[in-house]
Parts: sequence; structure tokens; C-alpha cells
Amino acid sequence: MAAVTGPGYGYPPPEGSGPRRRWLWAAVGVWGVVLIGIGFWSVRNDPPTVPEQRDVGQAVAVLRVASGAVVAAAQDERWVLSLGALQVEKCAITPVWDGQEVSREVGLYVPEGDARTALDTVVKGLPADYRAGVVTGRGGTRLTFFADAGEQVGIESEANSADHLLTLRVFTGCRPAVGDLDLTDPPAGAAPAVLDSTVAAITAAGTTPASTSPAATPSAEGVAAEARAVACPGGGTMSTFVRDAGPAVPESGPKGVPEGTVPVWSDAGGWAYRSGSESVVVTADRDRFRVSVTTACRAG
Repeated sequence: MAAVTGPGYGYPPPEGSGPRRRWLWAAVGVWGVVLIGIGFWSVRNDPPTVPEQRDVGQAVAVLRVASGAVVAAAQDERWVLSLGALQVEKCAITPVWDGQEVSREVGLYVPEGDARTALDTVVKGLPADYRAGVVTGRGGTRLTFFADAGEQVGIESEANSADHLLTLRVFTGCRPAVGDLDLTDPPAGAAPAVLDSTVAAITAAGTTPASTSPAATPSAEGVAAEARAVACPGGGTMSTFVRDAGPAVPESGPKGVPEGTVPVWSDAGGWAYRSGSESVVVTADRDRFRVSVTTACRAG
């Protein structure tokens, strides 16, 4: 007589298949946990094999060199420069691993219509191995700048062709964090005299007629300025000094601009102009004027 099987089976079920299958799935699960643990330990402890794995402290050294290259390439008597402070932000390398990104912005103020010319000039001024370039879109009205400073440190900018302010951002990308990250800039040197004179002119203009006596007029001298600096490729440093200049006066117009000087940019938000080799930018920030003066590359 032929063997009798259960409904739906052509062959009898293997003896003990249920417990054995559960054991196999358990083994697979344990092995998966082991692999994840090994991978996590390796990322945390193994030496880096690609630039993205180098910690943010190592990448900052490259960012400093790239920032100096950008300011040197952007210096031109037709435009006004401003150097931003180093910024640190938290980021996620993986869903379970936090990191840090460091960046620095270089502001470039240009006359209307000069945005493409200015970015092309920066491209030409940067080292050839940065492979910098500008891509246009929207019929030539949208400008995208990018350069590779090496070690996965990038430089980027997005602007419209009619913009007065171009922001060139140098960034490390998301990297493994370090606890003692050194963000100290090189010595900035002495602030230029134009910083004092510009702040004095703005604060004097904002003083009410009833308090314009010399004793009541605020003095700009002796007030410490926030300083930022980068090393220039050819030697020396380029520095930006920032100081508060009192309450912003609506519709005040440019103040402290040397006679015969035409601002590169001027609107309700502030103004920017060149004073010899130095760049002067005045902006209204939270209802207060802030003056920044940026030097050319200089020794000491």
C-alpha cells in the first residue's frame, strides 16, 4: 500500500523541521549582531582609509589653507571682502554616530552685474589642483561655484547674476568629532584706523541734537573689536575686525564714507566700500549697526 500523506503534502514533512529552522534563524540573528558590533568598533577605532574618515581636527588644517587661498584669489580693488568666523555644527555621520562640520564664509560684495566676473576671477586665482569652476543655469542668471581643496574639503557658492553679495563657503563636511578642537585664528594684528573713524562717524550721526556736546558723544577709540584672521598663501595674514556702532537709524544712508567714494553696495540693510586697500562693510544687525573692516594680506 502506498504511504499516506497529510493534505497538501506530496511528501511527509521532515522530522524535527520546526525546532531546527528556529535554531537556524536564531544563529543568523546572532551573527548579524556580531557583524554590526565589529563594524561599529572598526569605524570607531581603525585608522582612516579615506579622507571622509579623518577627524574634523585634521580637516580644519586643510580648511585654514583653503580659506587663505580664497581671500587671496578674491582680493581686487573693485570689490569688498569680509571674513566670517569659524563655525562648528553637529551632524550625523550614521544614524548612531554623531560628528562635526566646520565651515568659514568669505563675503564678497560686488557692483550689480559683476557677480560672474568676480567668481571667474576667484576661479583663476585659486590653485589649479582645486579644479574650481562656475556653472550657469536659468539662462545664465543662476551661478554655482565649486572647488575641491583636497582631503574632501570643499568651497561652494550659489548666487544670482545680479546679486551684490557672494558668499563663498569653505567646509569640511561631516567628520568624526574631537573634544579639543582648536579654532584659534592666527594673530590678526592691529585694527586699521578706518575702523575707529567709521564707528565714530556712525555713532555721531545717531546722536540726538540735545546730546551732541563732546562729552555726550560716544567715543569709538579704545573699544575692543572682534578679530578674525587667515594666513595668506604668499605670507602674512588677512584680518577682519568687527565692532558695534550703536542703534541702527532707519533710512540713515551711508555714513563715514570718504568724499568721492562710491559704495559697491548700498541699501536699507547697510553699505560697503573700499578705503584704499581695506574693505569696509556696515550692516544693520538686530537694529544695531555693525562695522567690519578687512585688511589686505599684510605682515604682522
